[in-house]
Amino acid sequence: MSYDLAFWYESGSLDAAAAYQKYDAMTDGESGVTAESPRVADFYRDVQKAYQDLTEDTTEEEADQSPWTSSVYFNGEYVLVNIAWSRKNEVSDTLITMAKSRGLMTYDPQRELVVEA
Repeated sequence: MSYDLAFWYESGSLDAAAAYQKYDAMTDGESGVTAESPRVADFYRDVQKAYQDLTEDTTEEEADQSPWTSSVYFNGEYVLVNIAWSRKNEVSDTLITMAKSRGLMTYDPQRELVVEA
């Protein structure tokens, strides 16, 4: 089981229903959901530095230490993460703080919650 979050740049405010619509399109792999932003790329690099990603080159020990249940997804527009349920509080709090510092919005689909920068 994973705890999922999405991060992207939004110039205005969104309510939970509008954020869900974008999130739903993102999880379908759509592009053009939101504009690309260097803030998103910077956030993705921050995430990679903070937590080991799951890649083909990851050892079993590194994979066990990673908070992810699948690789972090980044396409220039948004970042999607699937956090191991046992680490959801620690990692989600850290990521939300990192996203706010980059001026990004966070959408938490489990709680239908929008966290604006």
